[in-house]
Amino acid sequence: MLPRISLLDELRKGGYEASLITTFNAYPPFYEEVVLRRLVGAGVRHNVLMMDARQYGHSLEHYPPRLAGREYILLPVKVAGTFHPKLMFLVGKRKGLIVVGSHNMTLAGFGFNRELTNLARIEGADDRDGVALAHEVWDEVEHWLINFSEGVPDHVKRMVRRVRDFAPWLSAEGGAGDVLRLLVGRPGGRTLWEQLTDLLDSEATHVSLCGAFFDQELRFLKRIKHDLKPRWFTVAVDPDTVKIPPQARTMADISIVGANGLGLEDGKEEGSSRYLHAKGILVEQANGGTVFASGSANPSAPAWLSSDSSANVELMLAYTGQRARAIAADMGFTRIVEMPVLGEADWTTIASNTEQCGDPIRPRYRSGIAVVEDTCVIIRQALLEGLGNPEFLLCSPNGKVLDRSSRLRVDSDAGIIEFPEAKLTDASVVDVVISGELVLKLLLHHVRAIEDQARSGTQRRFKEALLSLDTDTPNIELLIHCVDKIIASESRDTPSPGLKKTGTRGQAPSEEQEPPAALAIDISEVKHHKSKKRLIHSSDFSYLLDALIYHLRIAEDKSIEELDHAGRNEEEQVGADDDQDADSEQPTAQKQKVILDVCHARVGTVISRMVAQLNAYAKGKQTLRDLLVRLLAVLAVLRELRSCDGRVSWVEKGQTTVPMKQRHRLLEEIMLNLFEGESSLLQLEALGDDFQHSDDMARLKGLVLWLAWDCGLTMELNKPFMESRNQLDERLKRNAMILALAQMIQSDDVVIDEARQSIGSLTSSEMDWLKEVQRLAFQCEILRHDHSSLFPADSAEPGDIALHKKKDDWILRVVSGSGGNRVFLVRLSRDRERIEYRSEYLGVTRL
Repeated sequence: MLPRISLLDELRKGGYEASLITTFNAYPPFYEEVVLRRLVGAGVRHNVLMMDARQYGHSLEHYPPRLAGREYILLPVKVAGTFHPKLMFLVGKRKGLIVVGSHNMTLAGFGFNRELTNLARIEGADDRDGVALAHEVWDEVEHWLINFSEGVPDHVKRMVRRVRDFAPWLSAEGGAGDVLRLLVGRPGGRTLWEQLTDLLDSEATHVSLCGAFFDQELRFLKRIKHDLKPRWFTVAVDPDTVKIPPQARTMADISIVGANGLGLEDGKEEGSSRYLHAKGILVEQANGGTVFASGSANPSAPAWLSSDSSANVELMLAYTGQRARAIAADMGFTRIVEMPVLGEADWTTIASNTEQCGDPIRPRYRSGIAVVEDTCVIIRQALLEGLGNPEFLLCSPNGKVLDRSSRLRVDSDAGIIEFPEAKLTDASVVDVVISGELVLKLLLHHVRAIEDQARSGTQRRFKEALLSLDTDTPNIELLIHCVDKIIASESRDTPSPGLKKTGTRGQAPSEEQEPPAALAIDISEVKHHKSKKRLIHSSDFSYLLDALIYHLRIAEDKSIEELDHAGRNEEEQVGADDDQDADSEQPTAQKQKVILDVCHARVGTVISRMVAQLNAYAKGKQTLRDLLVRLLAVLAVLRELRSCDGRVSWVEKGQTTVPMKQRHRLLEEIMLNLFEGESSLLQLEALGDDFQHSDDMARLKGLVLWLAWDCGLTMELNKPFMESRNQLDERLKRNAMILALAQMIQSDDVVIDEARQSIGSLTSSEMDWLKEVQRLAFQCEILRHDHSSLFPADSAEPGDIALHKKKDDWILRVVSGSGGNRVFLVRLSRDRERIEYRSEYLGVTRL
């Protein structure tokens, strides 16, 4: 007998961060108090439970969940047949676990029934067979989300998909496993029976199966007889619990036997009275081949034979060859043929089971999901049509009415009801009532709480370090470590280049999808967005940009989780043995110096690594796309640190978190590596239109402008007294940098917005610098289209602006000198500091 599977033992091994579990029915108190607690205790913070939509409504009515929508996602899956797969998918950064079986998410399924469950471990990206199986499993999850989640808000589905982000190894290629196959039953697909028979390569001699539910016409058993014509065909059932038509006893060439010993450890008969809920089928062939499959599918037509809209959704794992035979033997399936045939008393019991079987009681009202964002509950307007003037009752998990409202505001296709934030914090459902009668019950999906649960360990540590900047004990080392880790993983884990829609600053992005048809809507579905789109990044990198560029989450977290001077939250402060005046004390000068020394060292490391990347790009060893994405993150972090100057207690007045020397060093490397050549910040066409005009690149350009301002870069048109040639060259180079930055703007409002907010966060009195750069950008645009102000280049002087008279896409450049019929222009590069043109091709002007 194979060893029993212990979820707790698997979790003790650690390394998992997210789980997705599917079930037909569920007992939420068991999941929340036992399974979820074990998951969270083992570090699995992001958890999803998917279940059949009818059973979901039944659970809301009879066993209302307390933690769903806040500490985990509970998602109904709606199909015409039955959503019946039993799957557990645990993922971590380096490994995964797939469990496919017969167990529901109930106390009986996990503890009392006789269940049959398969476990497959994935040992990272090098486990090609395991990765292939995981790909198949995730493809099915995606299919369910796309086709069977009508009415589920987009945000809920996005958070379900976040599970995949915890498993970077899923991006690896899988192998073609010959021993283990995933069989998938669903509407519109191939039937389970077709998939199973594909694995047979010889005449069937023995067929043995067991199950708890059979279809009334026994169509599946008849199909096996017709297609395989086995010499021996044995069906094992538990007569005390099985639901099978009594006419099965009269079917020719089929033996119905008692399965009292099936699924028990050798020599242990005390478990034979436990409910037999296992499902499996064993096919032995004349050539010695064996196929064994087990999982969620009962031996019924809706599970095995249907492919139309009435088909069930099922998952089975099938083994072939010697492994199949060994597993079947361990499970007792090879002994089914030897089990005793049912007697008259058994059939009498079975007949009474069938008589007691009735249709399940359906809920008295509809059910679904609503979204909570800020102080709003958002419901799809289509669901509320025809209800007149309903009343909305905000309820706690125990059914207590916390607040009520009849004030419905319609925005596009969403119905929005506002409640006090304090009331929403304690609420789990909203009941929609007409004339005192409950017509709709919606589970509340709390956006901010779920997003917090969906963060990876790296994101949590990054958030902790970022929030610590506002305390007396900033964790600079952790912050830089997280940034390094996130940036390094971006190039490994990022999917193929693509785009996602973005909104205005401080507004969450939303997917471009067709509007869901029923039940609920996400607040992001009714907001307006700019046309620019964000690039697709890894989950960790997206979180970094959300926090540092788009300011979506960290600002909210500060209001949610207030930290004391030591960076502790409210829970961590309980019982702390602090001096009474500790909160009012400021860091000593010595402590400030220690913190700043650490900060300067870490900042120097970050900038040195970025400079090395810029130099690698110049030598052709780094792609421009990866370099620009990395630079965006580095500049965002440096800006965040600079915003601490003069604001937080650990930075003494007159000191800075990012030394000026380091700022100058980075700016010079950017200007001398990224503004020349066929591909540069001035010419991104080679990277594609989507990348060139993405929101990310606009934000990057804004941050480069900020860095130039922060370094004091200005255009100096007046020649100083007694200026040496070296001083002239340096001045012209700085002017060329400003001219290049002005052309980089290209009248892009997002670039200006990013620069304006970056500069304004430090001082609002310095906006004149940005206005001058904007004015110069405007002049450059005029010069490109109107050459009337240009004069011949043969009279050009150092500091003039040159323009090619025949090339429309030519970059405006600063003149460094002239001689004969040649004009020399500044080139922002270390290997070649100037270029020359014949004067008749150029026109020049003076600013």
